[in-house]
Amino acid sequence: MRKRCFNLLIIHVNFANMVHGKISGPAKSLRPFFQSKIWEMNILVIKLRHLGDVLITTPVLSALKEAYPQARITMVVNPGTEDMVRGHPVLAEVLPLPRAQHPDFKKELPSQLKFIKALRNKDFDISIDFTIGDRGAILSFLSGAPRRLGFTPRRGKQWWWKLAYTQTLAQPEPNKPIVVSHLEMLRLLGLQPKKWETQFAWSPEDEEGLENALTRQGGANQNPYVVVHPTSRWMFKTWRLGGYARVIDHLQETCGLKVMVTGGPEEKEQAAVQAILSQCRTQPLDLSGRLTLKQLGCLIAGARLFFGVDSAPMHIAAAVKTPVLALFGPSGDIMWGPWGKGHRVIKKNWPCRPCGQDGCEGSKVSRCLEEITAEEAISGIESLLNRIL
Repeated sequence: MRKRCFNLLIIHVNFANMVHGKISGPAKSLRPFFQSKIWEMNILVIKLRHLGDVLITTPVLSALKEAYPQARITMVVNPGTEDMVRGHPVLAEVLPLPRAQHPDFKKELPSQLKFIKALRNKDFDISIDFTIGDRGAILSFLSGAPRRLGFTPRRGKQWWWKLAYTQTLAQPEPNKPIVVSHLEMLRLLGLQPKKWETQFAWSPEDEEGLENALTRQGGANQNPYVVVHPTSRWMFKTWRLGGYARVIDHLQETCGLKVMVTGGPEEKEQAAVQAILSQCRTQPLDLSGRLTLKQLGCLIAGARLFFGVDSAPMHIAAAVKTPVLALFGPSGDIMWGPWGKGHRVIKKNWPCRPCGQDGCEGSKVSRCLEEITAEEAISGIESLLNRIL
């Protein structure tokens, strides 16, 4: 009788420790039962970066749901990036973090405090921050989650991150895909996640919106087609405009494929697209600035091929399993290349790249991209097309 009572006490203590993120001893064997059958965990995922950065965090969402089937997963992202994960099948909620609308911090403080209060009221069990930045660390700390995961600070001024997180992982290295680095964070929870795919979701309404946009531009029922997205929000990642024109003409004249040209709504991207179109002998369909992110995903999903540079649409293409041919310059293709199988990257094997700089010597022009020839791009495209056609 005394032994039975002692064992019950051990189970009770270890279960209490497990709830507070301290799992050891006999509770290790009980964790799968309690976490998946009884304890409906409440998990917060934070990624306060750009569009593509948010999308390539989605393998983590799938891995978390596999480990904790009953979990409720909430994601906090920057405003304007919500559509990269909105509609993801495992997400219960996507919350855009309010950004300062007033130069005076005191005027903005009430809305920030309101958001933090609402976040704390959700009673998160775990917070996982993939941002690598002060805002993510602060938000993780203020979330109220007893167990908070993040990346280890590198610089001295980030010493206080150690207070924000209860467990940390070394920051991602350039010789490893960022998706793998994200998944490795889950090992701090005792998980061994597999290499999940990125995932991009859309609705029937998004498909209808795309059809309407294509009809307005005279591009309905033009199959098969290729999507060419020549720009990035960072123009130093953009290839020579004349090279794009040659590739477009080759695709339409030699390969017999219709080309849909896409681009962001920003003035610099629109100007680049128009400059490319003016150099084309053929007439591709100009959809630049005319589609939402969800509609762009629908369009890319139906394409035979995606051609472009390191950008959010490139990551969308990989997520919807459209073969990608991407040109890489200053950014690292191992770390940031299209995730998954069946894609190809063209780059210069120069010792100075990837440098991560905004152009050579501050010029905003990247020679490692500029010197990729149209012949190299066309050869890569034909190689991919021969595999899929």
